[in-house]
Amino acid sequence: MRPEEAQAALDDVRRRGAQSRAEYLRYGFSRPYLLVSALLLFISFASFDLPNPWGGAVLFPAVVLLVGMLTVCLRRATVRRPMTSGEALLAAAAGIALVGLFRGLSAAAQAGGVPVPHTVVAAALSVVSLLVADRVRDTLVARVRGTDGR
Repeated sequence: MRPEEAQAALDDVRRRGAQSRAEYLRYGFSRPYLLVSALLLFISFASFDLPNPWGGAVLFPAVVLLVGMLTVCLRRATVRRPMTSGEALLAAAAGIALVGLFRGLSAAAQAGGVPVPHTVVAAALSVVSLLVADRVRDTLVARVRGTDGR
């Protein structure tokens, strides 16, 4: 094999890798999955306003919805790849930041006299997370697309 052929093969591998990463991002951040995720976020956070036995009981359908979403996502995925440690760390950091933001905004809403502060904050965070996820998806897909030379 000549050096030019080897370089062309490596370039093709890199281009295919960028294509698969872009497809993985497009699929994982698709509208149906984002809507179900926002619904799960709302249910989980709004359940704090319900009385004691019902707050926990609402989480059971949320867990069933989560398991269903993950099953469908894993079975229908066009590209399968394991999560890297960096991606897992970023997801954990985003989750911790979201919970911290929820707690802070809920405390502020409760101090402001909002009748159902957790539900109001949960709705606001769900809508904002949908808007942010759309932007993040577009930015990441464009960045990944830029690495393959197109």
